[in-house]
Amino acid sequence: MIFSAKTPWRVTFFRAVAALFVVLAFGLQSAAPASAIENLRKYAGIVVDAKSGQVLYEESGDSRRYPASVTKVMTLYILFQELSAGNISLSTKMPVSKHAAAAVPTKLGLKAGSTISVENAIKSLVTLSANDMARVIAEYISGSEEKFAERMTATARAMGMRNTTYRNASGLPDGGQITTVRDQAILGIAIYQHFPKYYEYFQTKSFSYNGRTYGNHNRVLGYMGIVDGIKTGYINAAGSNLLTAARGNNRHIVVVAFGFNSAASRDEKVRQLVRTYFEKGRRGDYLQTAMVPMPGRQGNVRVAVAQPAQPVFAMPMPLPGFRLAELAARNGARPQPQPEIAVASLAPAPMPAPAPQSAAQAAGALAAPTQAPQPVYPSQDIIGAWLSDTYKLGAPPAALGQTMPSAPLSIDGTTTQSVTTSGAPSATPVGGWVVQVGAGPSEDSARAMLSSAASKVGGLGDFRSYVERFEKNGQTFYRARFIGFGDRDTAAAMCSRLKDSNLACLAMEG
Repeated sequence: MIFSAKTPWRVTFFRAVAALFVVLAFGLQSAAPASAIENLRKYAGIVVDAKSGQVLYEESGDSRRYPASVTKVMTLYILFQELSAGNISLSTKMPVSKHAAAAVPTKLGLKAGSTISVENAIKSLVTLSANDMARVIAEYISGSEEKFAERMTATARAMGMRNTTYRNASGLPDGGQITTVRDQAILGIAIYQHFPKYYEYFQTKSFSYNGRTYGNHNRVLGYMGIVDGIKTGYINAAGSNLLTAARGNNRHIVVVAFGFNSAASRDEKVRQLVRTYFEKGRRGDYLQTAMVPMPGRQGNVRVAVAQPAQPVFAMPMPLPGFRLAELAARNGARPQPQPEIAVASLAPAPMPAPAPQSAAQAAGALAAPTQAPQPVYPSQDIIGAWLSDTYKLGAPPAALGQTMPSAPLSIDGTTTQSVTTSGAPSATPVGGWVVQVGAGPSEDSARAMLSSAASKVGGLGDFRSYVERFEKNGQTFYRARFIGFGDRDTAAAMCSRLKDSNLACLAMEG
């Protein structure tokens, strides 16, 4: 700073003070919290053979990086979970909130209050990388983007992505949203192994919506006739990123490359990695060591290439509270609010059968269980108690995309204790026929079901009501039942009347 000799001393003093504040401001900026975005715009890359789990190439494989829009691969993974579980369909309409509509470009640009189908939202993510649609998906599944991000992180941990944390569904800048290229390779393998049916969306080259056509951002898609699209990403702090895969000639490799100054340099590096390492990939079956576990497996999971020998199958996800309340209201029940669960409880599945020699058929033969497994419901999911008995959800989706016949749930009509409507324990009623109208996580919720049913169906109040306690997977639930029906026909007739009033009902011998 230069001062004139004629400058008054007071002016000089205040200018010096101002200069000191500037220096302090820069000093404070350099001492910003660890959660602030740091400079991780550096190259990191990895190539993994998806059939053997062998790492063919890596550089800075475990160094922290920002995923940018590659984040949307996990967003779609969870959406595919919901589709496979039957909680939503490709035609389901999802509402656009103000939060979603306010997302910064790139976005589809729908107005708050409008809706979009699940399938169109998927296509907008894999081609346009629409940030607003990522928020729409997150809010529809979990109620809020924050809750959805918690589920994303829990899902990543369950698959062995130990160094990944998600803070949003889109990949927009957030200093706490970090990953590694090794973790993203795990995800790139898992989304194919677990959802081969929906994986084809990543090969979408263009997407038309509301009179406009959007091309895929991925310029490596289709390279050598073997490269899948999967997902590109860019934010200033991360540079240009790409997670992709190459499949053909009975080989399958996953390539992750982060931290480039331009999309062109990134794409050229990925092409070079594909050319160099594709022919080094294994031909033949997917080995057990390359199987990525489905989310929810208990215990420690070995990461990267050495995965547990037995994969597991995904169960239907618990509905978020706001959607569960709507479902309960439509069926005449008032269950108590339940804590939301980020990842479903799972049970081990039989080992997959060997894959055929054709890569095009690999998805259909990754895991063919010898028998349908029995469902295991999330411990805090009211569906596991109230809906399972009344709606017979049957067997969950099979491992790695295989279709299995539904195995209806068996009804256990015997327990050791019941609770009368007054709340006092009593011996379990026996004899005659019983009409069950649901089950809840508390005595109060079960009594509410009984009261609701009696008020809606005349004559039901003439029968004795009681609440029966039972346990399922270590969780206590309460069945809501009416007793005193003389025979099967009388109980069945009452069930028909209940169903005509849109109430759940199950008749059984006491």
